[in-house]
Amino acid sequence: MAVIIADLKMSIESESYIDAMHAIVAYKGWFSFSKPVLAGMTASAFRFTVNRRLTAESHTAYNWIAENFLAADFIGVAASSAAGFSFDATFPLYKQNAIAQIKEAIADGTGAIIWNDKFVLAVGYDDAQEILFLSNGRTEELELLPYESFGSNASPYWYYQVFESQIPLDHLEICRESLMQAINKWETHDPMLPEKDYACGRAAYDALVMAIKSGDFDHRGLTVVIRSYAAAKRDIRLYFVELKTYWPKLQLAEEQYVLVEAVFREAEQLAGSICRRNGLDFEAGKQLIDILAKAQQAENRAIEIIKVFMRETIDIRRNDIALR
Repeated sequence: MAVIIADLKMSIESESYIDAMHAIVAYKGWFSFSKPVLAGMTASAFRFTVNRRLTAESHTAYNWIAENFLAADFIGVAASSAAGFSFDATFPLYKQNAIAQIKEAIADGTGAIIWNDKFVLAVGYDDAQEILFLSNGRTEELELLPYESFGSNASPYWYYQVFESQIPLDHLEICRESLMQAINKWETHDPMLPEKDYACGRAAYDALVMAIKSGDFDHRGLTVVIRSYAAAKRDIRLYFVELKTYWPKLQLAEEQYVLVEAVFREAEQLAGSICRRNGLDFEAGKQLIDILAKAQQAENRAIEIIKVFMRETIDIRRNDIALR
């Protein structure tokens, strides 16, 4: 048996899980807003984590099971997922179960998100050939993944997520909660990540500067890190364009994110130049450090504006503003 969801495709814009998630929830009619608004409402855009050596995996260094579940839960979508290590003795059993659930999600017209060295969509399958058809967001042509190759990634991780149904939630309450999550992600280190290796939120800027100053960092990774977070900062700015229509006071936060986005665009160009030269000269490093400092200051001002706006809710949840 073969099934392909012909009209379900993803595109790479947010450089994150959100690219895949938005494709499905929009296709199913569960979400009618733009991709940047989804990135903001799920708080995904506010996640800012870097490996202290600026490795390329920095933007995917988080608990996929928990955070991607919450991304769906925030907008009222029920989701199931599983993940693990491909070197586990029981992996063949998990793989068999994963393929079965992915096929079921495709057959009911929803599709599935899987990790195939990046987040992609499984949009079809063919039992005769024993392959999955993937939309990777880079090309129109579907990528082929043999059932047997599921989970065989450059890193030893396998992962998939399927969406099941949706209930309506109050749109403005989702947006308000996302602002609480923005504050939390700016001020709090992800407990899943060792602080000696990773920095989060405000501290991620400091880690970027320290790595550039030392010269001990992954030069290719720098390009990926800056590009990924440039997309995230753009999504945040566009999200605030939406939010200020509900709450005009948040225009002040949007103005700060305009600065952050512009600085990251400049940093992206500079990082690309550094990667092509495969090195970092003194002037290039100083320039990159200076512009990242401007972004940190602007983003910190934005968070302070959000904290003033959310003051009453923060007071109520003072002991745990991350409470969900």
